[in-house]
Amino acid sequence: MFSKTAQYTFRILIFMSSDGTALFSATRIHEETKIPYKYLTMLLTKLAKAEILKATRGRNGGFLLNKSTDDIFLVEILDAIDENDCANCALGESECDVSHPCSLHDAYAQPKVILVDMLNTTRLSQLDPSLMKSHQEATHSRNL
Repeated sequence: MFSKTAQYTFRILIFMSSDGTALFSATRIHEETKIPYKYLTMLLTKLAKAEILKATRGRNGGFLLNKSTDDIFLVEILDAIDENDCANCALGESECDVSHPCSLHDAYAQPKVILVDMLNTTRLSQLDPSLMKSHQEATHSRNL
């Protein structure tokens, strides 16, 4: 449902929310989330520019959440990485509205309202880091 970029970004922030006041190095986030390092650093930069994260430079630098997990909504996260297209046409048509509907317009109308509402009301604090870790461990053990 979400792009790989969005999934990675959610994983980064869910991991970091396990200790909302800690400073995390990009290397540690990479090791814990298994997100490709260059891709990870690009996402961290976008999140810092959007002021979701605070970046600290230098030898002991890293990233930390810039605000409480109660104040970070999923829609903000998607906006920060330019991935918030959930309100757009399901088929990617540039003109899709009541007068020019795509073939999925009517079927997607209600799910789109529910999805947009979920993104606007779900806070980072509602996403359980322990569930993400369990998923990673299960995935890792299957790959062995």
